[in-house]
Amino acid sequence: MSEEGGVRRTSGETRRRYLRWGRIGVTIAAVGYLISRIDPNDVVAAFRRLSWSAALGAVTVVSFGLVCGMVRWRLLLRAYGAIDLPPWPRVAHLYLVGHFYNTYAPGGVGGDVIRGVAGRKAFGDLDWASATTGLAVVFIERVVGVSALLVLAAGAYLLQPIPGMESVGLWAGVGLATAAATLIGIALAPRLAPHLPEKIGKPLRALPRLYSAWPFLMAVFLSLVIHSVNIVAGHAIMHSLEPSVTVAQSAVVMPLIGASAFFPLTVGGAGVREAAFALLYGTVGVPEATAYAGSLSFWATQLLTAGAGGLINLAVPLSGTDGD
Repeated sequence: MSEEGGVRRTSGETRRRYLRWGRIGVTIAAVGYLISRIDPNDVVAAFRRLSWSAALGAVTVVSFGLVCGMVRWRLLLRAYGAIDLPPWPRVAHLYLVGHFYNTYAPGGVGGDVIRGVAGRKAFGDLDWASATTGLAVVFIERVVGVSALLVLAAGAYLLQPIPGMESVGLWAGVGLATAAATLIGIALAPRLAPHLPEKIGKPLRALPRLYSAWPFLMAVFLSLVIHSVNIVAGHAIMHSLEPSVTVAQSAVVMPLIGASAFFPLTVGGAGVREAAFALLYGTVGVPEATAYAGSLSFWATQLLTAGAGGLINLAVPLSGTDGD
């Protein structure tokens, strides 16, 4: 490696280290601020109102969402021309282990890398399939998921606006337009790239070509299902803690909370997620301590379902040849 390359690598590692510690610092500060606002005893009292049936129902529907995620990944592999789709047990193994690493490992993308590298095998030795095709498909899966979240958040608000959140209306329209443009751009990326400015066209040319539209559209639909599942899980928890919360209110609030999870400066969305629960459910009369309890309960469903992937990895570790 040249001296210049070594300097760049060292500089990159230093930036990543600063970013990691910066995220930890912001997370601690955010959580500390939220703790200072409420009496922990009030949160504990709210936890005690959570019924076992609501907790079990939330874990069940979140688990169903993971199954939908497995199907979505396999559909996208097919949509982008995979010739050797992994069998379902293999898909489940990789997806659940990936979910574990995304949830518990810093950065939130370790599981995506595992699936992306393993997914290269699905494209065989085709000349047009680069070494990064599997990773590109996982990236596209993420983009499709975020776009579906924007559609749900904007659509729910436009259909059932919540008093006190009138300013969201403009952003809802922008969100729908952004989601539509993103999905069209992803689907037609290689065809659009030659007609766009170089700075925009270059990254689009790196994306794989879409070979089948129907699996892609089904993947978009499943993304809507997955985020709808999170609405159901969040509502089951919040309605158990605060019976006045309606399904229509959760249908608006939960997608907006889901969008807040993409805030990049905290670990796992900690602090931001709780603040979003308190702010958004506060608009429909939920006390702050109750909202925090709901947020932590919802997070626990993610930790439990992701923990299953960790246990699976202990029982059946990914082989050293997964990325070959």
